[in-house]
Amino acid sequence: MAEKIARYHTLPASWWVSEEIYELEKRAIFSKSWILAMHSSRFTKTGDYFRIDIAGFPIILIHGKDGTIQGFHNVCRHRAYPIVNKESGNSLVLGCKYHGWSYDTKGSLIKAPGFETVPNFDKSANGLFKVATHTTRQGLIFVNFDSTPDITPFHEFYKGLEDEMDEFDFGEFEYVESWQQDGDFNWKTLLDGYNECYHCPTAHPSFSKVIQVPTYQVEPRHNYARHSAEVVAPDSNAKSTTVESRPAGSSWSSWLGFPSSASIDQSSIKIDELGGDKPGLWLSLFPLNGMNCFSYAWYYMRLVPKSAGRTVLEYDIFARKGEDPVKVREFIRFLKEVEIEDYDLCTLTQKNLKNGVYGTGQLHPDKENGVLYYQNLTNEFVMRHLEAEKAAGEQILPAFAGLEAMNEEGKGIDKICKQLECGIHGSDVLSW
Repeated sequence: MAEKIARYHTLPASWWVSEEIYELEKRAIFSKSWILAMHSSRFTKTGDYFRIDIAGFPIILIHGKDGTIQGFHNVCRHRAYPIVNKESGNSLVLGCKYHGWSYDTKGSLIKAPGFETVPNFDKSANGLFKVATHTTRQGLIFVNFDSTPDITPFHEFYKGLEDEMDEFDFGEFEYVESWQQDGDFNWKTLLDGYNECYHCPTAHPSFSKVIQVPTYQVEPRHNYARHSAEVVAPDSNAKSTTVESRPAGSSWSSWLGFPSSASIDQSSIKIDELGGDKPGLWLSLFPLNGMNCFSYAWYYMRLVPKSAGRTVLEYDIFARKGEDPVKVREFIRFLKEVEIEDYDLCTLTQKNLKNGVYGTGQLHPDKENGVLYYQNLTNEFVMRHLEAEKAAGEQILPAFAGLEAMNEEGKGIDKICKQLECGIHGSDVLSW
């Protein structure tokens, strides 16, 4: 019994407040995972670009002449100045405002003022550092910062995810708006709450009125989880497993189901016709995303960890094309209401995690299985990477794209810093 109880405990509170653990997570998790960045419908023409930050890595996503969307680190290859400073724009040439180095939509260096006369200068070796991207057939753009040959392919990291997302027709929706919150809490503090509805009756009274909370389930997949629940029908006399597709008014039950096929009768949608007993497509994507797709709108959440105690929450919201603007505004209002409730929970929880009193807490094996799954993944990724670093005798930085571009002299000088940071015993670096 003692072993069973131990398995259902949270990670120690130190994992939510330690900057050293956060930096280890950045190397072990954020640098090696596929992270949802945007939806391709945000890009409408060649040259459209967006500047975003993911886990401390500033990147550029740009729509190229070949029709693909590519990702690059927002770092000039000359002296590391940001290439793009605006949040979004359109240009076929990305020019650095420091020394005028310029790049095309493929990241290739096309101009380096004054370097025309520098012997052996190779423009082809000074293109922007590329960020691996994968655009799903649903138009979702994922990025991976792993610059090593060992990068995990998307379909291996998220086995089955792209097939599961086929249940929802993303092409029927258009971008409406973005929204963000800046939170004084660890990224895991938010995702702990996101991966269970045990807290819903207490913390989300409005949301709890439109779902049958006891039926809420979190089903672990492969580095992601699917959430589901039975929905309370708009008509109090109707069975809880039936929702109207387009009821009058703004009952929130109507948002929790979606037609998976145009052939489905639009007047009465049964949950068991929408991909089993799933009333919508609600997903938690390890490590930094959530995605919730409803009848007339959907959104994804992108967590942007800034430190052990600060996380920015970014939301992009989409609505069905031609949908009543009043319903769309009501959806956004409701979304913000629920997210602000979670935000407040996280802020106060983080304060207590930091005060040195709390150690670990016991998790419910059923109602909090999603929390357990997420925390176990975090632990596994960190421990696996930590063992690799111990074996190597130094930090392993998968996102360090500049290593291959560094000459031998630079690599030798860089070792001094690594020896100092890693505290190698017997090092005579500072012996004088």
